[in-house]
Amino acid sequence: MLEAVAMELVRRGHAVTVLAATGGYGGSGDAGEKLGGEKGVRVKRMKALSFGRASKLAKLLDYASYYVAMVPRLMMVGPRPDVMVALTTPPFLSVLIRIASRLRGARHAHWVMDVYPDVMLGYGMIREAGLSHHVLRAVARFGFGGARCLAVLGLGPDMAEKLAAYCADGRKPEWVALWETAGRTAGEGETEALRKARGWGEGETVFLYSGNMGLGHCFGDVIAAGRRLSGEGVRLAFFGRGGRRREVEMAVGVGEWGGAVPVMGDYVSQEELPAHLASGDVHLASLDPRWDGTMVPSKLQGIFFSGRPVLFTGSATSSIGRWILESGAGWVCAPGDEEGHVAAMREARDSVVRARMGAAARAYAERHFSRAINVPRVAEILTQYE
Repeated sequence: MLEAVAMELVRRGHAVTVLAATGGYGGSGDAGEKLGGEKGVRVKRMKALSFGRASKLAKLLDYASYYVAMVPRLMMVGPRPDVMVALTTPPFLSVLIRIASRLRGARHAHWVMDVYPDVMLGYGMIREAGLSHHVLRAVARFGFGGARCLAVLGLGPDMAEKLAAYCADGRKPEWVALWETAGRTAGEGETEALRKARGWGEGETVFLYSGNMGLGHCFGDVIAAGRRLSGEGVRLAFFGRGGRRREVEMAVGVGEWGGAVPVMGDYVSQEELPAHLASGDVHLASLDPRWDGTMVPSKLQGIFFSGRPVLFTGSATSSIGRWILESGAGWVCAPGDEEGHVAAMREARDSVVRARMGAAARAYAERHFSRAINVPRVAEILTQYE
């Protein structure tokens, strides 16, 4: 995502410098490799710890080392920047950027992927209305404040609403949805070959979950509904990793399945992603309502571009819920509503219904999740000082 925006800024005549840790995201070790090869984009890599996501302590150590490495870079990077843009990993990077921007005579802007400290509430790291919560809310408000703050940009309408509590002086947060990154859609032959290789029958309706199985997601209702309908041609498939994967494995491994047994798989490669997304007849997505506005899962963009409907477990007022209902491209079921999930899955067995919703998904994606539209919108917001 950052790569696309950086390239757009360069296309508009701006010089872009990216400060990245050598460890990369989650300790992957590939920070900024693509950006570093783009003309007009400089990537400054800082030595930092890269324990990854092995534990909370490992993440804290990674974050601390990034902060320490970032301070001198921010003060010495040249030429003097006009705008300093902060993402949200590590948390509260906004504070450092606001201070540095004042010292360097620059504006500061914030492209928010996760809302802190609200995410910490979801993880159970702090207690709501406790002393830590009050202090960290004040820290977040400071980071987004000041006359030099150019923009606070979220990923969806519910996130913008959440961010409003941290923006002073009547500043209104903006939002731009992320965009599809697979780059292409799979052909019918490619998709059918993958389904056949996975052993999925022509008469089966495959409900596919693909992506992070994190703590903010919920799976109990779809597993219970899928178990009840497995004898009616419904198959569940879960591909990905995350904090709840083991929980999903245990849930699908307990009890009898009247028909197709759920499939468990890993992440797929970028090359295989288009066919993988198209291989599911219906995609599964979820977000615990307690996390609404703190994050906006980006999986919907690729799903909609693949022309597949979505069964979403979550609230109708979340960004994902709103987009599905606005588009008419799926079902929104509240967590705990097992019967609603069963009814949605039964309706999704109808290929005519799936085709209609899939077409609606693709049309909505082209209007709202297009790289050609949304990347320039982000660039425009980040350069509105001109």
